Amino acid sequence: MTFLLLACAEPPPEKTPQAVAASLSLPTTHLAVEVGQPLTLEAGAAGGTVTWAFGDGGAAEGTTVEHAWENAGNYLAIATLPAPDGRRLSETVRIEVFRSPAPTPPRRSGSLWVEDDGTAWVVTPEADTLARIVEGASTYLPTCDEPRAVARVADEVAVTCGDGQLWSWSATDLSSRIMVDFGVGSSPFGVIGDEGGWWVSLGGNGSLTHLSFDGLGSSSTSLGPEPRGLVLGPDGTVWASRYRNDAAGAVIYRSDGGSISLPVHPGPDSDTLSGGLPNLIETFALSPDGGTLYIPVIQANIRRGLLGSGVPLTFETTTRAALLSVPVDADEEDWNDRKIFDNQDRAVAVAPSPTGNYLAVAHPGTGVVQLLDAFTLDLAGSLPGAGEGLRDLRWVGDTLITWAWLDRTVAAWRVGEPGELPTLLWSAASVAEEPLTPTVLLGKKLFYRSGDVRISKDGYLACASCHPDGEHDGLTWDFTSRGEGLRNTTSLLGRGGTDMGYLHWSANFDEVQDFENDIRNQFGGTGLLTDADWAETSDTLGSAKAGRSADLDALAAYVTSLAQTPVSPHPASPSGEAAFLAAGCADCHPAPAYTDSDLSELRLHDVGTLTDASGGRLGGELTGIDTPTLLGVFSTGPWLHDGSALTVEDAIRAHRTLTLTEVELDEITAFVLGL
Repeated sequence: MTFLLLACAEPPPEKTPQAVAASLSLPTTHLAVEVGQPLTLEAGAAGGTVTWAFGDGGAAEGTTVEHAWENAGNYLAIATLPAPDGRRLSETVRIEVFRSPAPTPPRRSGSLWVEDDGTAWVVTPEADTLARIVEGASTYLPTCDEPRAVARVADEVAVTCGDGQLWSWSATDLSSRIMVDFGVGSSPFGVIGDEGGWWVSLGGNGSLTHLSFDGLGSSSTSLGPEPRGLVLGPDGTVWASRYRNDAAGAVIYRSDGGSISLPVHPGPDSDTLSGGLPNLIETFALSPDGGTLYIPVIQANIRRGLLGSGVPLTFETTTRAALLSVPVDADEEDWNDRKIFDNQDRAVAVAPSPTGNYLAVAHPGTGVVQLLDAFTLDLAGSLPGAGEGLRDLRWVGDTLITWAWLDRTVAAWRVGEPGELPTLLWSAASVAEEPLTPTVLLGKKLFYRSGDVRISKDGYLACASCHPDGEHDGLTWDFTSRGEGLRNTTSLLGRGGTDMGYLHWSANFDEVQDFENDIRNQFGGTGLLTDADWAETSDTLGSAKAGRSADLDALAAYVTSLAQTPVSPHPASPSGEAAFLAAGCADCHPAPAYTDSDLSELRLHDVGTLTDASGGRLGGELTGIDTPTLLGVFSTGPWLHDGSALTVEDAIRAHRTLTLTEVELDEITAFVLGL
């Protein structure tokens, strides 16, 4: 393969050797070549002999040279010319040496799909909308409830939705094709297509389903808890990410029954590095050659804390964004190869460039897209201000398409040389009308922000870091340094803010605005209140914070809007309800909210689950636990305030105040799981 860098003009006639002026020029700064293929380079030069260094240890002389690189990577080829006055003139060209792409390009699921011609498809969950965007012009289609992912293959476009359905359309005339219902609580998420139909991850069922295009044929493979993002490899292998993981480590499932383990990073912790568990794996990608999986995560430092490690959690050692690079044939990731980002709270999506030599990584909390060298994972460039709530991104040639979910904006950016800011080509709205009120939308943006200094110091933490989409991260944290103890993250869904009473296991907040205390004391933010109002209201059970800051009230309005409980995949159990009532469970968990927590009266209960690790309440004694609602409890594991129950049955059994037969325990468990 030959790339000519310069068609040289004839140099001026030489009058005498001493009159020669040295000159060196290269007409381009960027070339790409496949591994092992020769590349011819030419330089425009006068006044001496050009020497070349190719970045891989190779060298040559002459205005025209040829070189082949044996290893993939990003190299700088440097041409040098000595000048008569003793100076050395030099010019560089960046060489992308890439591996041969797979015959069948890998595919991955996501909320954004981009075709080879740049046509973009994107789903907006709150608007129940699929948008097709062609050169910045949008067409909108209504979808099933809470669309989560979109994919196209041939003339088929499919969308998965939170109500358990998959819808599809013709990509050309947008006519409806099929509507498939996977069942209540099935929670379909990732979707990708092959020549035979759709692969769909069912988070509620823990399975991977292959569905024919007509919706009449299907097959299913059991994977494990909460499969979400999907990747389809060139050989037909499908990988699925486990969304929420546990203290033992994270996992990537494989359709043949295998898996890849993603271990807890041991640290050490510092101002630029910290350890932790890879978690909240929503989308991930495969390199164009099919050899490497790239997995963006939030790294949760759950081993740190006064109880476990003897050192407290801090704003910069709680969570960090990370990117995992794992060979597809590995059984376990080597955590030494993990890229841990400074000043970022989560990596939510990654897109390899067309050659695979660069990786674009989206950080929703700061609105930044970072460009990495795929071989060294070193930072090669960035796109700041890419939008609120970045959710996904894709490449088309040297154009990067980004999806800023909370700005409702899809944008196309021309990406130049590393270090140069990309150029905006077009942007388009993903919704015809904003589905949220201005106050709730603002609150939702604040909930996801980590780059706002009022909320977080150095961009490490957002409310969504532990409560993605208002849910929970599935983890237990050591909050002993906060005057608490081991605390299992609770879901905010269905609670309606304080409609179900006090907040947190120890009932230490009586209004959503009390999260100002976490913002200031735990996130390192300067706060949404004025310092004067903060001084007056810093006691979470004292003077009210509500009404003192429009932004803090907007944050509370968003959390309060989370009034819908996830639908359980488990059937209702009438016999279980009778056993539930007979055992006296309703004394603390009365219908319809299935909690006795009420702001009018503090009710804390010790049902035998308090231990020395349970810590305190507001820095004082913890006498009991605020009763959690049982609505949606099937999806909130692990259970109990300290996360010590790995099943709902274990949580019920841990109530030492109950004396149950095994039959009664089974019946009550079935009832609770169905709520």
